[in-house]
Amino acid sequence: MKRAIRTCVLTAAAVLFTISSLSANAGRDYYRWMDERGNPVHSDRPPPKGVDYEVVSTGSSLTRQVDAEEGVVPAEVEPRVGNDFKQADTKQSRIEKNPEYCQRARDNLYLLDRVARIRLRNDQGEYRYIDEEEKDIQRQNAIDAIAVHCD
Repeated sequence: MKRAIRTCVLTAAAVLFTISSLSANAGRDYYRWMDERGNPVHSDRPPPKGVDYEVVSTGSSLTRQVDAEEGVVPAEVEPRVGNDFKQADTKQSRIEKNPEYCQRARDNLYLLDRVARIRLRNDQGEYRYIDEEEKDIQRQNAIDAIAVHCD
């Protein structure tokens, strides 16, 4: 019984870590372009010289088209001269449903609602229990992920 609970807690911790790392990058602006093979690239760094690209605001649906000759522009959406953003095409900026993320988020929510104490491993490999406030934050992250990735 103890081993089953420990396994459940460790699984919950791993899933929570995955979800929190996904949400950690939310809210940042990024660069988007097509590579030489025609594959889309999304990065926090601008593309190599000579590539047309967009600066995308994840906090809104704004994008800025940048010509290759213009060079590197900061990934920012603050209004200023020369920093002209336009409303993005909502079809293009729509997030695709991901069944794997959906299932992970549902598993997280299930564990958060049913396991009394959840342990997480820190960067040094040591375990610590999360408090109710952290549990509520992780619960909301799971609910948000379900809304995005589940049908």
